[in-house]
Amino acid sequence: MSGSIQPEWKMEFEIRSFDVDTSCTARLPVFFQYMQEAAYCHAEHLGLGHSHLSSLNMVWVLARMRIEVKRLPKWGDAVKLRTWPSGKDRLFYYRDFEITDDTGELLMKASTAWFIIDYEKRERITPEWWADSHYPIGKKVFESKLGRLKSCGCKGGEPRKVNYGDLDQNGHVSNIRYVEWMLNSLPLGFHQANEIQSLEVNYLSEAVYNHSISICEKRVDENTLDHGILVDGLDLFRARTVWKPT
Repeated sequence: MSGSIQPEWKMEFEIRSFDVDTSCTARLPVFFQYMQEAAYCHAEHLGLGHSHLSSLNMVWVLARMRIEVKRLPKWGDAVKLRTWPSGKDRLFYYRDFEITDDTGELLMKASTAWFIIDYEKRERITPEWWADSHYPIGKKVFESKLGRLKSCGCKGGEPRKVNYGDLDQNGHVSNIRYVEWMLNSLPLGFHQANEIQSLEVNYLSEAVYNHSISICEKRVDENTLDHGILVDGLDLFRARTVWKPT
């Protein structure tokens, strides 16, 4: 392996006015944006990025994610992100993350699982080079694997249409938008009374322009909610969140 290969990728960000909520605290989806950008940059560096796969009519798709939050920073705070590949198996390529403040205090950690699809056929594929590809592997931030979540079983609320602003460069709803929809479906009073501690997500299928989606949640216990996003009664997205009182 060339000595120029960087086994991990580091980026720094500042929390801006448009990143925060009514308490001047950074909203969680902001960090999904940071992580996605860092993953994109590192994959490009490793020769497995969007520019390389698109020439082969392939694209990366995020399938699962888990994030644990120690503390959300405030407007004006600087944060440092570190990411690295953490393994691969028959189904997924794994990438982990740590985000700290400028003193090195851990703010959150996350693990993600990805796979590749044929862009035109929208079918999952395993490229011939998958088993033989080599890149640096780092330590996993969680001991347990990212699992498949059960459906919360709810039917969903008032439907809404997928519009232009919901789409990413691949023509389907951005993985960040699902999380924004889920969190926005909870009342302001809930967010003011609670802080998120963890989020686990399964992306099951894609939503595209003009799809009619509905969002729902079900309380599991005092601190835990299960969430679903559906189209035509079928689950597109499942999540579980854990909260603590402010």
